[in-house]
Amino acid sequence: MSTKLEFSRGEVIAEKYEVVDRLDETPLGITYRTKHLKTSKYVRLVLLRPKIAGREQKDQIVDAFKMSKSFDHSHLVKMGELGEHDGVAYFTYEDFEGSTLRELMQEYKVAGKRLALKEAAQICMQILEGLAELHKHHIFVRGVRPEYVLINVRYTGPRKQTFVAQTKVVGSAFWNLAPTAVLAEDEFTAGEAQYLAPELKSFEPTPSARCDVYSVAVIFYELLVGTAPIGTFQDPKSLRPDLPDHVNTVAELGLANAPDDRYPSAADFINDLQRTFQDVNLDEGRSGGRSLVMPIALGLALVAVFFLAVILFNFRPDPELVAQSADSQDRSQVLEKLQQSQPSKSEYEKIYARHPKNMVYIPPGPYVAGRLRSSNTDGFAGTSEPVAELRETKGFLIDVFEYPNLVGQAPVFDVTFEQAEEKCKEAGKRLCNADEWERACKGPRSQVYSYGDTFDQDFCGRGLETPYASGAMAECKSGWGVYDMSGSFREWTGTEEKKGRAVVKGGEKGAPERGTRCASGSDESMAFADKTLSFRCCRDVDAPPPAPAPEPAP
Repeated sequence: MSTKLEFSRGEVIAEKYEVVDRLDETPLGITYRTKHLKTSKYVRLVLLRPKIAGREQKDQIVDAFKMSKSFDHSHLVKMGELGEHDGVAYFTYEDFEGSTLRELMQEYKVAGKRLALKEAAQICMQILEGLAELHKHHIFVRGVRPEYVLINVRYTGPRKQTFVAQTKVVGSAFWNLAPTAVLAEDEFTAGEAQYLAPELKSFEPTPSARCDVYSVAVIFYELLVGTAPIGTFQDPKSLRPDLPDHVNTVAELGLANAPDDRYPSAADFINDLQRTFQDVNLDEGRSGGRSLVMPIALGLALVAVFFLAVILFNFRPDPELVAQSADSQDRSQVLEKLQQSQPSKSEYEKIYARHPKNMVYIPPGPYVAGRLRSSNTDGFAGTSEPVAELRETKGFLIDVFEYPNLVGQAPVFDVTFEQAEEKCKEAGKRLCNADEWERACKGPRSQVYSYGDTFDQDFCGRGLETPYASGAMAECKSGWGVYDMSGSFREWTGTEEKKGRAVVKGGEKGAPERGTRCASGSDESMAFADKTLSFRCCRDVDAPPPAPAPEPAP
């Protein structure tokens, strides 16, 4: 029986997929862009290598596909179907709009450009988030390479200068089919950067999350300096003096030869990357302040009082820089406190065991309430948003979606405050107060919108203008994992602004850029209801366990 893997443009696979282009070759197999003959829909198709996915591995192939199909993660490709062509297994996945990360890196190299630290960190954090989901199911890619990452880059914001990347890791559970020896052979043949962790090249390779941490650390280093860390590598800062000192520590911890010396998990690596680009903002602010000292000192020594006054006026601090620095310090302080008081995995499990499903626990801690100081000039901050201040909330749980808190269902809307309050009470919950709502929306990093600092309708639509079913826009979620807070419906909160009126968050008619900011809000009469108004529920950590559902009548 034929085991053909090579196909040319126009040839048909499995009597239904016409080959459009040959995209890539990995240890899993060869990837093609194909067109479904009946639907004209484009998908990517991977013909699996018989040596890792032969007939004797049929059960493992089916299990890998089922597991991969079950993933619904924004940084993992969405699976299509599993099939066979002349005895060769294949699977399909979404035709992601973009290129491989390797192709993006080559473009930058040819153009003589380098990614900014924030951009490199953003890409690697997304890769790590996808890997963290795989790790929960004991799936380890081992030797993650830029070729295994799909990326779409666009520039957004009022001046189209804000770098926004969307990345997806390919392969999912199919990586478990590939023996480590096959991955090592492939890397040796490629003769390029070494993405495979050192322990996987030993006589007794033991895959773990730390192996993938090593691979992403190689990618992070390569994104920053343009070359991979081969052998005894130089610190990134020695090759790029503009990088903060902390980047050297990140590289050292990610690229440690001994697994025990590396970040123990993808989440730990993510936390340090977040801190890294927080440090950049702080350093930028500090450098702006230091540059004033010398001119003023020289002025005192060399000119008269009149000229000194002129110098002081001309060299006064840039208000925008001061605002950005203050915002960055507030956010950094919040993130640091959250990291220091992060509950353990067992503590999270105990909390979730006592409460209804499909809720997110947000631990006690601070957040930056109101509008950022640097938002005063962006044209979108409304008068309803007070100037930034640090506030604390107790720990609480919040529904992932608007009521009835079910993915794919339309939220309940056109409800009064009393009706919303009663629905939450029936579920053993309560309405979220305005601080809880805003903190859940802003995420651990106190962002302006649930998805970032710049309005972008690609993430959550245009607020009230584009209502949709819960979870329909996969990227419309906060850093805590709460969906649709900067999109779709407005929501009642339990905060009474004045007698008979309650705070409403999450939207404003005719002004999505302003209304979908997490800090934005208005107050409505508690008797008011309309088709833009919904709600979601919260729950205290110490609330009693919910009453069991009544048994159906015989």
